[in-house]
Amino acid sequence: MTGMGDDGAQGLGAIKKAGGMTIAQSEESCVVFGMPKAAIERGYATRVVGLDVLSSTLQALCGRNESPVGGKAFRAGN
Repeated sequence: MTGMGDDGAQGLGAIKKAGGMTIAQSEESCVVFGMPKAAIERGYATRVVGLDVLSSTLQALCGRNESPVGGKAFRAGN
Protein backbone atom coordinates (compact mmCIF):
# COMPACT_ATOMS: atom_id res chain seq x y z
CA MET A 1 0.00 0.00 0.00
CA THR A 2 0.93 3.64 -0.07
CA GLY A 3 4.46 4.41 1.07
CA MET A 4 7.95 5.61 0.27
CA GLY A 5 11.02 3.68 -0.70
CA ASP A 6 11.23 0.20 -2.13
CA ASP A 7 11.53 -2.11 0.90
CA GLY A 8 7.84 -3.03 0.61
CA ALA A 9 8.30 -3.67 -3.11
CA GLN A 10 11.13 -6.08 -2.35
CA GLY A 11 8.88 -7.94 0.09
CA LEU A 12 6.12 -8.12 -2.52
CA GLY A 13 8.66 -9.54 -4.97
CA ALA A 14 9.58 -12.28 -2.50
CA ILE A 15 5.91 -13.16 -2.02
CA LYS A 16 5.30 -13.33 -5.78
CA LYS A 17 8.45 -15.42 -6.31
CA ALA A 18 7.15 -17.89 -3.71
CA GLY A 19 3.90 -18.21 -5.69
CA GLY A 20 1.75 -15.80 -3.69
CA MET A 21 -0.89 -13.41 -4.97
CA THR A 22 0.31 -9.82 -4.80
CA ILE A 23 -1.69 -6.61 -4.89
CA ALA A 24 -0.42 -3.04 -5.17
CA GLN A 25 -2.40 0.10 -4.43
CA SER A 26 -3.29 2.23 -7.46
CA GLU A 27 -1.65 5.60 -7.96
CA GLU A 28 -5.00 7.36 -7.88
CA SER A 29 -5.73 6.16 -4.35
CA CYS A 30 -2.23 6.67 -2.87
CA VAL A 31 -1.03 9.54 -0.73
CA VAL A 32 2.54 8.55 -1.59
CA PHE A 33 3.00 6.31 -4.66
CA GLY A 34 6.70 5.43 -4.21
CA MET A 35 6.48 1.84 -2.96
CA PRO A 36 3.50 0.74 -5.07
CA LYS A 37 5.11 2.31 -8.14
CA ALA A 38 8.35 0.39 -7.51
CA ALA A 39 6.40 -2.86 -7.11
CA ILE A 40 4.40 -2.29 -10.29
CA GLU A 41 7.43 -1.26 -12.37
CA ARG A 42 9.35 -4.37 -11.28
CA GLY A 43 6.44 -6.64 -12.21
CA TYR A 44 5.83 -7.72 -8.60
CA ALA A 45 2.14 -6.76 -8.52
CA THR A 46 -0.26 -9.38 -9.82
CA ARG A 47 -3.08 -6.86 -9.47
CA VAL A 48 -3.33 -3.10 -8.99
CA VAL A 49 -6.45 -1.84 -7.22
CA GLY A 50 -7.74 1.29 -5.53
CA LEU A 51 -7.96 1.42 -1.77
CA ASP A 52 -11.74 1.68 -2.07
CA VAL A 53 -11.96 -1.85 -3.54
CA LEU A 54 -9.07 -3.54 -1.74
CA SER A 55 -11.20 -5.34 0.83
CA SER A 56 -13.72 -6.61 -1.73
CA THR A 57 -10.84 -7.74 -3.97
CA LEU A 58 -9.33 -9.73 -1.10
CA GLN A 59 -12.71 -11.25 -0.26
CA ALA A 60 -13.26 -12.27 -3.88
CA LEU A 61 -9.79 -13.81 -4.14
CA CYS A 62 -10.43 -15.76 -0.93
CA GLY A 63 -13.76 -17.01 -2.28
CA ARG A 64 -15.75 -15.04 0.26
CA ASN A 65 -18.55 -12.59 -0.19
CA GLU A 66 -19.21 -11.48 3.36
CA SER A 67 -20.95 -8.42 4.71
CA PRO A 68 -21.64 -7.43 8.30
CA VAL A 69 -25.27 -8.12 9.15
CA GLY A 70 -26.55 -7.59 12.66
CA GLY A 71 -23.03 -7.39 14.04
CA LYS A 72 -22.11 -10.81 12.61
CA ALA A 73 -20.36 -11.83 9.42
CA PHE A 74 -22.87 -13.05 6.84
CA ARG A 75 -21.86 -15.20 3.94
CA ALA A 76 -24.02 -14.65 0.87
CA GLY A 77 -26.15 -17.70 0.15
CA ASN A 78 -26.38 -18.79 3.80
